[in-house]
Amino acid sequence: MRKILIRIIAVLFSASLFLSCNNKKRQIHVEEDYIFKGTAQHNIQFAENMNKFGEKQKLYFDLYLPRDAQGSKKYPLAVFIHGGGFRVGEKKDDKSFCEMFADKGFTVASINYRTGWEKERDPCKSDTNEIKVAVYRALQDTHEALGFLVANAAKYCVDTNWIFISGSSAGGILSLATVYYSQDSANAFFKRIADTLGPLQKSGMAHYTIKGIAAMWGGLNSPFLITKNNVVPTIFFHGEKDNVVPYGVNHFYTCNDLFPSYGAKPLYDRMVSLGEPAAAYIDPDSGHGVYTVKFRAQVTSDFFLGIIKRQIPTGFHVQKMNSIAAK
Repeated sequence: MRKILIRIIAVLFSASLFLSCNNKKRQIHVEEDYIFKGTAQHNIQFAENMNKFGEKQKLYFDLYLPRDAQGSKKYPLAVFIHGGGFRVGEKKDDKSFCEMFADKGFTVASINYRTGWEKERDPCKSDTNEIKVAVYRALQDTHEALGFLVANAAKYCVDTNWIFISGSSAGGILSLATVYYSQDSANAFFKRIADTLGPLQKSGMAHYTIKGIAAMWGGLNSPFLITKNNVVPTIFFHGEKDNVVPYGVNHFYTCNDLFPSYGAKPLYDRMVSLGEPAAAYIDPDSGHGVYTVKFRAQVTSDFFLGIIKRQIPTGFHVQKMNSIAAK
């Protein structure tokens, strides 16, 4: 009886191991759909900041470089910020996008930032102030990552004349907020949170100027944060049926008790009214998350390279996701 039991356990173990290996193969296959031609460095620390639990948290970025990166060569820097509703998410979540972008001739840094707030089953019942604290912390970390990369530009092949920022969902919000929130406007919106969490940018941080933004299903709490003096060329991607970060005008998570959210349409219109080059790709049938990674990487790199060459592709494009995928 004991021998039979041992054999059964052995068979079950072998079966579980077989399934586990097959699962790993499937995951690897998904990750290897795109063959990256450049090189990558992972888990480079850029900061150590206090998280929501009062503990010091080390923050890292992954670096993706073009194939011919060597010696004193420099490339435009594209910082990518992952999504996750300011609650979850990892820098590795958008690995394929970053690899494709580096192959277009950019130094790409995919950053982590502090996340965390208690989301109720119904997000409309969540603590608004707690969400704002999470957003503010994430903004601080984004600024610190940019400052670190500029301070170490030679080490990471960065041309500091050309710095771009992009992100999806929460990262799309951060890509816009990093440019359009001054300390004064942050104090107004976040209710002087700097008194407890400190300023958006630490003193002594390396200076940088962002030359272009790619906001993927992101938004701002007011289009009037964008002015003639601070406006930056931007490309938007959004689904008209997005009920997390609205495409038009609504509230975050479409909850009336949460803060207002202005998505791609009003922000694009605001930029055009200020005479700034802008582009938008809008899917009328989709919600939160639109278009293929390959399409977004191609169109965004064309937009950023257009800024460098002063030939920026602009326009408001309404295209369904399935029509893009078919190309």
